Amino acid sequence: MENHTLITSNTISIDGRDIHYLRRKGKGKNNPVIVFLHGFPENAHAWEPLISELPLGYDIIAPDLPGYHKSEPLTPIDEYKVNALIERVASFIDSVCMGRKVTLIGHDWGGAIAWPLAAFKSSLFSRLIIINAAHPSTFTRALINSEQQRSKSDYIHLLVSDDAEKVLIASNFALLKDMLGRELFDTHSDYAEMLLNSWKNTSNLSSMLNYYRLMPQLPPKAKASESALSSLRVPSIHIKIPTMVLWGRNDVAFEENILDDLSDYVEDLSIHYHDTATHWVHREQASWAAKCIRTFVEAK
Repeated sequence: MENHTLITSNTISIDGRDIHYLRRKGKGKNNPVIVFLHGFPENAHAWEPLISELPLGYDIIAPDLPGYHKSEPLTPIDEYKVNALIERVASFIDSVCMGRKVTLIGHDWGGAIAWPLAAFKSSLFSRLIIINAAHPSTFTRALINSEQQRSKSDYIHLLVSDDAEKVLIASNFALLKDMLGRELFDTHSDYAEMLLNSWKNTSNLSSMLNYYRLMPQLPPKAKASESALSSLRVPSIHIKIPTMVLWGRNDVAFEENILDDLSDYVEDLSIHYHDTATHWVHREQASWAAKCIRTFVEAK
Protein backbone atom coordinates (compact mmCIF):
# COMPACT_ATOMS: atom_id res chain seq x y z
CA MET A 1 0.00 0.00 0.00
CA GLU A 2 2.85 2.40 0.83
CA ASN A 3 4.19 2.07 -2.71
CA HIS A 4 0.85 3.19 -4.16
CA THR A 5 0.59 6.24 -1.91
CA LEU A 6 3.98 7.45 -3.17
CA ILE A 7 2.72 7.60 -6.77
CA THR A 8 1.85 11.11 -7.97
CA SER A 9 -0.14 12.31 -10.98
CA ASN A 10 1.64 14.80 -13.26
CA THR A 11 1.22 16.55 -16.62
CA ILE A 12 3.75 17.99 -19.03
CA SER A 13 3.30 19.66 -22.42
CA ILE A 14 5.24 18.02 -25.24
CA ASP A 15 5.11 19.59 -28.71
CA GLY A 16 1.89 21.42 -27.86
CA ARG A 17 0.02 18.47 -26.35
CA ASP A 18 -0.26 17.47 -22.69
CA ILE A 19 1.00 14.07 -21.59
CA HIS A 20 -0.23 12.78 -18.24
CA TYR A 21 2.08 10.51 -16.30
CA LEU A 22 2.40 8.70 -13.00
CA ARG A 23 5.63 9.08 -11.07
CA ARG A 24 7.15 7.47 -8.03
CA LYS A 25 10.36 9.26 -7.12
CA GLY A 26 13.06 6.98 -5.82
CA LYS A 27 14.37 7.36 -2.30
CA GLY A 28 18.04 8.25 -2.13
CA LYS A 29 20.42 9.31 -4.89
CA ASN A 30 21.66 7.84 -8.18
CA ASN A 31 18.51 5.77 -8.54
CA PRO A 32 17.77 3.61 -11.57
CA VAL A 33 15.23 5.39 -13.79
CA ILE A 34 12.50 3.26 -15.36
CA VAL A 35 9.97 4.46 -17.94
CA PHE A 36 6.96 2.22 -18.56
CA LEU A 37 4.94 2.35 -21.82
CA HIS A 38 1.56 0.59 -21.56
CA GLY A 39 -0.36 -1.13 -24.33
CA PHE A 40 -3.82 -1.19 -25.90
CA PRO A 41 -6.45 -0.77 -24.47
CA GLU A 42 -4.93 0.08 -21.05
CA ASN A 43 -3.39 3.18 -19.47
CA ALA A 44 -0.56 4.06 -17.08
CA HIS A 45 -2.39 2.56 -14.08
CA ALA A 46 -1.89 -0.89 -15.64
CA TRP A 47 1.62 -0.80 -14.18
CA GLU A 48 0.64 -0.23 -10.54
CA PRO A 49 0.76 -3.94 -9.51
CA LEU A 50 4.28 -4.18 -10.95
CA ILE A 51 5.43 -0.81 -9.56
CA SER A 52 4.35 -1.91 -6.08
CA GLU A 53 6.74 -4.88 -6.33
CA LEU A 54 9.78 -2.80 -7.32
CA PRO A 55 12.24 -1.27 -4.83
CA LEU A 56 11.50 2.20 -3.48
CA GLY A 57 14.94 3.22 -4.70
CA TYR A 58 13.78 3.14 -8.32
CA ASP A 59 12.63 6.37 -9.97
CA ILE A 60 9.56 5.29 -11.94
CA ILE A 61 7.70 7.15 -14.68
CA ALA A 62 4.62 5.76 -16.44
CA PRO A 63 2.82 7.98 -18.98
CA ASP A 64 -0.58 7.52 -20.52
CA LEU A 65 0.39 7.11 -24.17
CA PRO A 66 -0.52 10.18 -26.25
CA GLY A 67 -4.32 10.31 -26.67
CA TYR A 68 -4.96 7.68 -24.00
CA HIS A 69 -6.86 8.31 -20.74
CA LYS A 70 -5.66 11.70 -19.42
CA SER A 71 -3.12 12.43 -22.16
CA GLU A 72 -4.34 14.92 -24.74
CA PRO A 73 -5.50 13.62 -28.16
CA LEU A 74 -3.24 14.42 -31.10
CA THR A 75 -3.97 16.40 -34.25
CA PRO A 76 -3.63 16.02 -37.15
CA ILE A 77 -4.20 12.27 -37.35
CA ASP A 78 -0.73 11.73 -38.87
CA GLU A 79 0.67 12.38 -35.36
CA TYR A 80 -0.35 8.78 -34.59
CA LYS A 81 2.12 7.38 -37.10
CA VAL A 82 4.84 5.38 -35.38
CA ASN A 83 7.66 7.74 -36.41
CA ALA A 84 5.76 10.74 -34.98
CA LEU A 85 4.95 8.85 -31.77
CA ILE A 86 8.62 7.94 -31.39
CA GLU A 87 9.63 11.60 -31.61
CA ARG A 88 6.98 12.69 -29.11
CA VAL A 89 7.74 9.95 -26.59
CA ALA A 90 11.48 10.58 -26.93
CA SER A 91 10.88 14.28 -26.20
CA PHE A 92 8.78 13.32 -23.18
CA ILE A 93 11.52 11.05 -21.79
CA ASP A 94 14.22 13.63 -22.42
CA SER A 95 12.16 16.35 -20.69
CA VAL A 96 11.08 14.34 -17.66
CA CYS A 97 14.31 12.40 -17.09
CA MET A 98 16.61 15.38 -17.77
CA GLY A 99 19.48 13.51 -19.35
CA ARG A 100 19.52 10.51 -17.04
CA LYS A 101 19.87 7.15 -18.76
CA VAL A 102 16.64 5.17 -18.70
CA THR A 103 15.57 1.55 -18.57
CA LEU A 104 12.66 1.47 -21.02
CA ILE A 105 9.87 -1.07 -20.46
CA GLY A 106 7.12 -1.57 -23.02
CA HIS A 107 4.13 -3.87 -23.32
CA ASP A 108 1.90 -4.47 -26.36
CA TRP A 109 1.58 -1.12 -28.22
CA GLY A 110 3.98 0.39 -25.71
CA GLY A 111 6.40 -2.31 -26.80
CA ALA A 112 5.70 -1.61 -30.48
CA ILE A 113 6.87 1.94 -29.78
CA ALA A 114 9.70 0.89 -27.45
CA TRP A 115 11.43 -1.33 -30.02
CA PRO A 116 12.07 1.42 -32.62
CA LEU A 117 12.50 4.03 -29.88
CA ALA A 118 15.41 2.04 -28.45
CA ALA A 119 16.79 1.48 -31.96
CA PHE A 120 16.67 5.07 -33.19
CA LYS A 121 17.00 7.02 -29.92
CA SER A 122 19.45 4.71 -28.19
CA SER A 123 21.34 7.55 -26.48
CA LEU A 124 18.40 7.95 -24.09
CA PHE A 125 18.54 4.38 -22.79
CA SER A 126 20.75 1.99 -20.86
CA ARG A 127 18.49 -1.07 -21.17
CA LEU A 128 15.33 -2.24 -22.88
CA ILE A 129 12.71 -4.59 -21.41
CA ILE A 130 9.86 -5.88 -23.57
CA ILE A 131 6.79 -7.63 -22.19
CA ASN A 132 4.74 -9.58 -24.75
CA ALA A 133 5.26 -7.21 -27.65
CA ALA A 134 6.49 -8.51 -30.98
CA HIS A 135 9.54 -6.93 -32.58
CA PRO A 136 8.35 -5.19 -35.79
CA SER A 137 10.77 -7.12 -37.96
CA THR A 138 9.97 -10.61 -36.64
CA PHE A 139 6.26 -9.73 -36.51
CA THR A 140 6.27 -8.83 -40.20
CA ARG A 141 8.15 -12.04 -41.00
CA ALA A 142 5.49 -13.99 -39.12
CA LEU A 143 2.67 -12.23 -40.98
CA ILE A 144 4.27 -13.25 -44.27
CA ASN A 145 4.99 -16.86 -43.31
CA SER A 146 2.32 -17.87 -40.78
CA GLU A 147 -1.38 -18.15 -41.50
CA GLN A 148 -1.90 -18.79 -37.78
CA GLN A 149 -0.27 -15.46 -36.85
CA ARG A 150 -2.38 -13.67 -39.45
CA SER A 151 -5.45 -15.30 -37.92
CA LYS A 152 -4.42 -14.16 -34.43
CA SER A 153 -4.02 -10.61 -35.76
CA ASP A 154 -7.39 -10.58 -37.52
CA TYR A 155 -9.06 -8.55 -34.73
CA ILE A 156 -7.09 -5.54 -35.98
CA HIS A 157 -9.36 -5.30 -39.03
CA LEU A 158 -12.32 -4.48 -36.80
CA LEU A 159 -10.31 -1.87 -34.91
CA VAL A 160 -9.28 -0.02 -38.09
CA SER A 161 -12.76 0.00 -39.63
CA ASP A 162 -14.57 3.31 -40.08
CA ASP A 163 -17.33 2.29 -37.68
CA ALA A 164 -15.07 0.74 -35.02
CA GLU A 165 -16.13 3.28 -32.39
CA LYS A 166 -19.83 2.58 -32.97
CA VAL A 167 -19.35 -1.19 -32.93
CA LEU A 168 -17.35 -1.13 -29.70
CA ILE A 169 -19.78 1.20 -27.92
CA ALA A 170 -22.86 -0.73 -29.12
CA SER A 171 -21.40 -3.99 -27.75
CA ASN A 172 -20.46 -2.35 -24.43
CA PHE A 173 -16.83 -2.88 -25.41
CA ALA A 174 -17.14 -6.67 -25.63
CA LEU A 175 -13.99 -7.08 -27.73
CA LEU A 176 -11.86 -4.98 -25.38
CA LYS A 177 -13.20 -6.81 -22.33
CA ASP A 178 -12.48 -10.16 -23.96
CA MET A 179 -8.94 -9.05 -24.80
CA LEU A 180 -8.20 -8.06 -21.21
CA GLY A 181 -10.11 -10.93 -19.64
CA ARG A 182 -13.70 -10.77 -18.42
CA GLU A 183 -12.67 -11.54 -14.85
CA LEU A 184 -11.07 -8.09 -14.60
CA PHE A 185 -14.48 -6.51 -15.16
CA ASP A 186 -16.39 -9.05 -13.07
CA THR A 187 -14.47 -7.78 -10.03
CA HIS A 188 -15.59 -4.18 -10.68
CA SER A 189 -12.15 -3.01 -9.60
CA ASP A 190 -11.21 0.66 -9.63
CA TYR A 191 -8.94 -0.04 -12.59
CA ALA A 192 -11.72 -1.74 -14.57
CA GLU A 193 -14.06 1.19 -13.92
CA MET A 194 -11.32 3.61 -14.95
CA LEU A 195 -10.84 1.76 -18.24
CA LEU A 196 -14.56 1.73 -19.02
CA ASN A 197 -14.91 5.44 -18.31
CA SER A 198 -11.95 6.19 -20.55
CA TRP A 199 -13.32 4.07 -23.41
CA LYS A 200 -16.69 5.82 -23.16
CA ASN A 201 -14.91 9.07 -23.94
CA THR A 202 -15.14 9.00 -27.74
CA SER A 203 -12.10 11.25 -28.13
CA ASN A 204 -10.00 8.79 -26.11
CA LEU A 205 -11.47 5.84 -27.97
CA SER A 206 -10.71 7.29 -31.39
CA SER A 207 -7.18 8.15 -30.27
CA MET A 208 -6.58 4.58 -29.15
CA LEU A 209 -7.87 3.21 -32.45
CA ASN A 210 -5.78 5.65 -34.46
CA TYR A 211 -2.65 3.77 -33.35
CA TYR A 212 -3.94 0.84 -35.41
CA ARG A 213 -5.31 2.97 -38.25
CA LEU A 214 -1.88 4.53 -38.78
CA MET A 215 0.09 1.28 -38.54
CA PRO A 216 2.92 1.20 -41.11
CA GLN A 217 1.55 -2.07 -42.55
CA LEU A 218 -1.87 -3.58 -41.88
CA PRO A 219 -1.74 -7.35 -41.20
CA PRO A 220 -3.24 -9.28 -44.12
CA LYS A 221 -6.22 -11.56 -43.61
CA ALA A 222 -5.51 -15.16 -42.64
CA LYS A 223 -6.20 -16.43 -46.19
CA ALA A 224 -4.25 -13.62 -47.82
CA SER A 225 -3.25 -13.73 -51.47
CA GLU A 226 0.37 -14.06 -52.53
CA SER A 227 0.30 -10.48 -53.81
CA ALA A 228 -0.91 -9.20 -50.42
CA LEU A 229 1.87 -11.08 -48.65
CA SER A 230 4.55 -10.00 -51.11
CA SER A 231 3.62 -6.35 -50.53
CA LEU A 232 4.78 -6.55 -46.90
CA ARG A 233 8.24 -5.21 -46.18
CA VAL A 234 10.32 -6.42 -43.24
CA PRO A 235 11.68 -3.34 -41.45
CA SER A 236 15.31 -3.16 -40.35
CA ILE A 237 15.17 -2.37 -36.63
CA HIS A 238 18.34 -3.30 -34.75
CA ILE A 239 18.81 -2.95 -31.00
CA LYS A 240 22.33 -2.48 -29.63
CA ILE A 241 21.57 -1.94 -25.91
CA PRO A 242 21.08 -4.87 -23.49
CA THR A 243 17.55 -6.21 -23.96
CA MET A 244 15.38 -8.57 -21.93
CA VAL A 245 12.07 -10.03 -23.10
CA LEU A 246 9.48 -11.31 -20.62
CA TRP A 247 6.93 -13.56 -22.29
CA GLY A 248 3.69 -15.13 -21.10
CA ARG A 249 3.34 -18.38 -23.03
CA ASN A 250 -0.47 -18.29 -23.18
CA ASP A 251 -0.59 -15.16 -25.31
CA VAL A 252 -3.52 -15.29 -27.75
CA ALA A 253 -2.24 -12.35 -29.82
CA PHE A 254 1.18 -13.70 -30.81
CA GLU A 255 2.68 -17.01 -31.82
CA GLU A 256 5.57 -17.82 -29.50
CA ASN A 257 7.86 -18.62 -32.43
CA ILE A 258 7.79 -14.92 -33.22
CA LEU A 259 10.76 -14.82 -30.83
CA ASP A 260 12.81 -17.47 -32.66
CA ASP A 261 14.73 -15.08 -34.93
CA LEU A 262 14.89 -12.17 -32.51
CA SER A 263 18.66 -12.44 -32.14
CA ASP A 264 18.92 -11.40 -35.79
CA TYR A 265 17.90 -7.92 -34.67
CA VAL A 266 18.98 -7.70 -31.01
CA GLU A 267 22.68 -7.92 -30.17
CA ASP A 268 22.46 -8.53 -26.40
CA LEU A 269 19.31 -10.54 -25.72
CA SER A 270 17.84 -12.61 -22.92
CA ILE A 271 14.34 -14.11 -22.91
CA HIS A 272 12.41 -15.31 -19.85
CA TYR A 273 9.19 -17.29 -20.24
CA HIS A 274 6.30 -17.69 -17.82
CA ASP A 275 4.51 -20.94 -18.52
CA THR A 276 1.02 -19.95 -17.31
CA ALA A 277 0.85 -16.19 -17.91
CA THR A 278 -1.08 -14.68 -20.81
CA HIS A 279 -0.50 -11.46 -22.74
CA TRP A 280 -1.00 -9.47 -19.51
CA VAL A 281 2.07 -10.65 -17.59
CA HIS A 282 2.63 -7.31 -15.89
CA ARG A 283 -0.66 -7.61 -13.96
CA GLU A 284 -1.01 -11.39 -13.67
CA GLN A 285 2.54 -12.17 -12.57
CA ALA A 286 3.78 -8.87 -11.14
CA SER A 287 6.07 -10.49 -8.55
CA TRP A 288 7.77 -12.70 -11.15
CA ALA A 289 8.16 -9.80 -13.58
CA ALA A 290 9.54 -7.53 -10.84
CA LYS A 291 12.14 -10.14 -9.84
CA CYS A 292 13.31 -10.44 -13.46
CA ILE A 293 13.45 -6.66 -13.82
CA ARG A 294 15.46 -6.20 -10.61
CA THR A 295 18.03 -8.78 -11.66
CA PHE A 296 18.39 -7.19 -15.10
CA VAL A 297 18.47 -3.57 -13.95
CA GLU A 298 20.97 -4.19 -11.14
CA ALA A 299 23.35 -6.40 -13.12
CA LYS A 300 26.84 -4.98 -13.46
